[in-house]
Amino acid sequence: MKPARCTSVSLYGLDSYFPKPFAMAPHVPPVILNTTPQRLLTLVPQIMVIPLTCVMVGCGPAKIEYRPNELYAVSLHREQGDADHTESEESSTRAAALAERWFGTADSPVWPSELLAGTPGADEVVRMDEVERSAGPVGRGNDKIERGLYRKHCVPCHGVTGDGRGLAASMLSPYPRDFRRGTFKFKSTPTGVKPTRADLVRTLHDGIPGTSMPSFAALELSKEFKNDIESLVEYVRFLSIRGEVERRLIAKHARGESQLNPDDESAIEVVRLVVANWASAETKVLPIPNPPEFTPEQFKESSKRGEEWFRSELTACAKCHGTSGAGDGNSQDFDDWTKDWTLLAGIDPKKKSDWKEMKPFGALKPVIDKPRNLAWGAFHGGGNRQDLFRRLVLGIEGTPMPPIARAINGNPGLTDDEIWDLVHYVQSLSSVPSSSLASAKSTLDDTIRSKPEGAAE
Repeated sequence: MKPARCTSVSLYGLDSYFPKPFAMAPHVPPVILNTTPQRLLTLVPQIMVIPLTCVMVGCGPAKIEYRPNELYAVSLHREQGDADHTESEESSTRAAALAERWFGTADSPVWPSELLAGTPGADEVVRMDEVERSAGPVGRGNDKIERGLYRKHCVPCHGVTGDGRGLAASMLSPYPRDFRRGTFKFKSTPTGVKPTRADLVRTLHDGIPGTSMPSFAALELSKEFKNDIESLVEYVRFLSIRGEVERRLIAKHARGESQLNPDDESAIEVVRLVVANWASAETKVLPIPNPPEFTPEQFKESSKRGEEWFRSELTACAKCHGTSGAGDGNSQDFDDWTKDWTLLAGIDPKKKSDWKEMKPFGALKPVIDKPRNLAWGAFHGGGNRQDLFRRLVLGIEGTPMPPIARAINGNPGLTDDEIWDLVHYVQSLSSVPSSSLASAKSTLDDTIRSKPEGAAE
């Protein structure tokens, strides 16, 4: 395969932000087509990465490798008195070696089929042809098919390893997601269950409003790039599986449960367990009831009822979001990615003297996961009624946002009708009518669907 001409630019995914003839991909960046002037400011950190990248990497060939999960290893060993980090280094090194043995390298990923013999659905969890297309350096082979999609689109923020430590990461809020924990926020499955393919496709297609995660829907405007989202989803699944296996192996070694030898059955069982969890996700989607049909007057009445539930002790919405939904409640907390290496390791995330010792191992400054200001109208997981119902009943995994209590099987909680009332109140708080947002999204989707198959790119 012919490598990219300028490794430094294509490596960090910045080639798509340059006009021809500098761009390797002749498409308009998705974030440009579906944004506001304020949102364009989110491109600034990525643009700032360009000079840093050229200094650090240059424009020649560079060996790119998955980075060992030192931060997790150090956090596990910290309470055991590993002052010089020798034991944590052994744990992370051994786990990384096994992960490479079973899952390959950043340029040549593989799937541990032999280890997974007998694991139901293991061969369908990732599509390795798409993984291979997304991995590796940006470029084209003799077949003229573009490869290296992940480095082209995702590395500046999420990093080569999928650890959320791309060069732009520290300048973004919220920080890019670390896939290795195996936890995803916006999905259609309950807490503890992996996302479906459709969940990840939707996140890439729609982006996450109010964050630096852009929509990649514009890729579908091009005949050449229309399948890129699906290819990227497969690689994200692969990175998450590989990363979670590595984390679990680190934990086993840190606890003295395994020396992480390649033939250690307990280590191999980790791979089977993680893959099985992904394989079962498609059957665990929570069905969402159809929303009620209301007249404008009925909607107002429903919203008034929803306001009462919003401020009630049963839902506790106001404790975080505030009584007016401005995100100024008294309850403020960190997300699970931060707690992973701070509170669970005996570190106070609010004290710099505590957490700064973890910076050499990849820690970013702990930042409170602030509740959403509902008046902004930018809902991270989608703003239509079904989206909001889903977020209320499922919560946002990995964050302080819990699932709402539902009145099922005699348990105290809200009925579906009462949850719809709450949904309508949340929508009524938005300064941007949800109908306008839905109309804008519908226009883009219609444009994508109506583009002639043979239209000029």
